[in-house]
Amino acid sequence: MHLEQAPLHRLSRVEIAKRMHVSASTVTRMAAPLEKIGVVARQTDERDARLAFVVLTESGLEKVHEARVTFTKQAGYVFRDRWTEGDLEQLSGLLHRLIADAPGNLT
Repeated sequence: MHLEQAPLHRLSRVEIAKRMHVSASTVTRMAAPLEKIGVVARQTDERDARLAFVVLTESGLEKVHEARVTFTKQAGYVFRDRWTEGDLEQLSGLLHRLIADAPGNLT
């Protein structure tokens, strides 16, 4: 989802690591199998070949969309019997405000 929201659907491995609170090497290990199945791709910077980006592919964008639909449906099952539609909208708004101004860094 971080890649989906990033400009050009790409972030450096270091930036992804910061947002996920893991090491850059962990991001490298996580990205490798995703590259093999075509969900993400590796892209080097045009000006600095040492800098590599992880880019969400079209297939990856579809998978994120599918996951979002599934998550929304499951969240509906979990909260439907406890919270009103207004409660859910308020919670959604509050959670969005929590992360909107802090791209990957909540501190």
